[in-house]
Amino acid sequence: MFVLIVGGGKVGSYLTRALLLKNHEVVVIEKVDRKAKMLDRLVDKQVTVVGDGCDPLVLESAGLERANVVVADTGDDEDNLVVVLLAKRKSTARCIARVNNPSNRQIFESLDARIR
Repeated sequence: MFVLIVGGGKVGSYLTRALLLKNHEVVVIEKVDRKAKMLDRLVDKQVTVVGDGCDPLVLESAGLERANVVVADTGDDEDNLVVVLLAKRKSTARCIARVNNPSNRQIFESLDARIR
């Protein structure tokens, strides 16, 4: 399975390690070059793409169209919403989003009913 993760912080790093241990293919999009390099060292493998996961070109270059799962795992709900919207429009991937502010939960839950 190919998993595209946007956000290489703590959750993204743990998820990346767990998926790699299960022999899944993983690519992580991370804005901060230092964090991307640290994640690559942590998993002892080049898995990161440095860029903005809200940029359709960055998502495309990371393999969005062939992704089975897209995980939007940034600390910003607005960014996670954009990632999910782009993924749903440009791929058949299953989308999982981190919701940081509970008051935004309903917005994310409503996406499945509106986009297809």
